[in-house]
Amino acid sequence: MKIGLDAYLINLAIGVLTFFILRLVLKRIIKTNKTLRISLTWIGTIILTPIIYIGIIFLIFSWMFYEPTRDFSKERWFSEKQKRYEMRDDIVESDFLKNKNKAEVLNLLGSPDFRTDTTNVWEYDLGTSGAGFGWQFNSLLVKFDHEQVSKVEKREIVD
Repeated sequence: MKIGLDAYLINLAIGVLTFFILRLVLKRIIKTNKTLRISLTWIGTIILTPIIYIGIIFLIFSWMFYEPTRDFSKERWFSEKQKRYEMRDDIVESDFLKNKNKAEVLNLLGSPDFRTDTTNVWEYDLGTSGAGFGWQFNSLLVKFDHEQVSKVEKREIVD
């Protein structure tokens, strides 16, 4: 695995900042023993720099892949069609559609965006969300067996 020059430069910048912050803090705490203060500053810098670097990477990836989740709200479902994906986990995990008939599903979710009467599968478009460096197309599949919901699952297609 090859590490790019940018990783070294970022670590150098973090290390310099960490060094000077530790130096200031330890200068106020350890006033008499200069050797101990210098040693702790260097040891702290060597230990903290990669930890801070990994933490920054983790925060960036968390921000990039974050998707808000909300509880299902019928009003929000109809008013914010492009943000329906925020409610998909609640719909799937709560099983509140389980064993409902087609009329009840129509009342709760409205007409599906795609459906075939021969397969008894309804698909609802949930909008698009960010997926790192691309887009994620979200949909909700509602499957019927004997006119009742048998399975609800989410589908995510990443571009």
